[in-house]
Parts: sequence; structure tokens; C-alpha cells
Amino acid sequence: MEQGGIERDRPGQEHEPGSPEGLSRQEVDSRSDLARWISGTHVFPASRHDLLARAESESAPDGVLSALRALPDRTFANVEDVARELGAGGEQRG
Repeated sequence: MEQGGIERDRPGQEHEPGSPEGLSRQEVDSRSDLARWISGTHVFPASRHDLLARAESESAPDGVLSALRALPDRTFANVEDVARELGAGGEQRG
């Protein structure tokens, strides 16, 4: 993740050992950093408004707040759902 922001998925990234299948290490780091600002007990399912309010209450950096403001107005099931919408990829499950 870029400091203070969400790094978007880039074509050509390869799977790295130690990261879940379908995610690069950088994507895992981005998703973990995002989760730091929007996770908590009983947060999900959550709307864009709920996620933004949570991140603001946690004093998230401007880049995270901007990314959350850019989300579509819908309900998100979990952090992975948010990360996927932001282009941070998602785990591939067999």
C-alpha cells in the first residue's frame, strides 16, 4: 500500500510465497492496512457511509478516506468485499 492510500491491483503481478493464492504480498499488505481502519466488532455488513464513519473515527489517513469515498453506494459483506471493489484483489478459493 502506498503510504496513506490504497494501492490498486496492477496487471502482471505474480503470486508470491507466503501470500494467499490470487493475492500478491503487496495486495495482502494493502488489504491488512485497509482492515486496520474499517474492522471491528459488528462492523460488517456495512454501507459506504458506515465504513467511512468507522475510518474517520479511527483517524484513518486521507488516502484511505478518499478510497472509501470512491466506493459505490452499496452494502459490503466484509473487508475482502471492500478490497475487491478497490481493486486490491481477492483470494482464489478452490
